[in-house]
Amino acid sequence: MASPAENKQQQQQQQQQLVPRFEWDFDVPDTPFWKDLDFRVARNFLVCYEPSELEKIPFGDHASRPESHRLEFLLAELQSKLAAQQASLAPEEIHEAKPDLWRRLLLGIETLQRYLGMPEEEAETIRLVLSNTAGDARVPWLNMLADLDLRNGNLVEAESAAREVLPWMQKHEKLGVDSPQALGTTRTIIHSMWKQGGGRVDEARRLVAETEAVIQGMRLGKFSKYQDEERRMLQDLVVSLEPQGSGG
Repeated sequence: MASPAENKQQQQQQQQQLVPRFEWDFDVPDTPFWKDLDFRVARNFLVCYEPSELEKIPFGDHASRPESHRLEFLLAELQSKLAAQQASLAPEEIHEAKPDLWRRLLLGIETLQRYLGMPEEEAETIRLVLSNTAGDARVPWLNMLADLDLRNGNLVEAESAAREVLPWMQKHEKLGVDSPQALGTTRTIIHSMWKQGGGRVDEARRLVAETEAVIQGMRLGKFSKYQDEERRMLQDLVVSLEPQGSGG
C-alpha cells in the first residue's frame, strides 16, 4: 500500500500529465549554472545547440560566478557560434543559407543583450533580423521591437508596433485572443497608451477592462494554466501605472 507521501506524488504526476504543454514551454536544467537565470535566457540559448555541443560547453567552470558574468559567458558563446557558422558558409550569407538557425542564434543574442542592459546592441540585433526577414517570421521581432521601444520611452512607436503584431497573434491557429503571447502584446499597448497621458489613459483603462474579461474566460480554454499568471501580470501593470496614493 502506498504511503501518503507516495500518493501525493502520484496525484501531482497525474495532474502534471493532464496540464497541456505548449511548444514554448521549457524546463530549465536543474544545475547550479542556471540557478536564478530567467527561463527565457536558458531556453533561447539551449535551443541553439545539439546535446553533443552542450556537453563541450564548460558551464561548471562558471556556475559559482555572479549572474552578470554567466550572462556575458552565454553571450560570448552564442556570438562565437554565429561567427563560426558564418565562416563555414562563406561566401554565402548565413541568413540565406540557414535562416532558421540564424534567427535562433540572434534570438539568443538579443535575449542576453536585453538582460545585460545593452539597448543599443539589442536594437541593432532586432533591426538586422527585420531587414533580412520576410513574412510571418518577422512578427516575433516586431513584438521585440515594441517591447524595446517601450523600455526606451518611445511610446508611440511601441504602441504602433504592438498594434501591428496583435491581430496576427489573435488570429493564429496556435495562439488566439487568450494566448500568453497576445495578452503580453496587449499589455504593451496598455502600458504605452497609459504613459502617453491625457485621454490615452482612459483608452488604456478600457483596454484593461476588456483584457480582464478575456482573462476571466481563460478558465475554460486551452490556456487555462496561464490564467492566474496573466491576471497577476495585468494587475501588477495597472498598479505600477496608477498614480501613487490612488485608490482606483
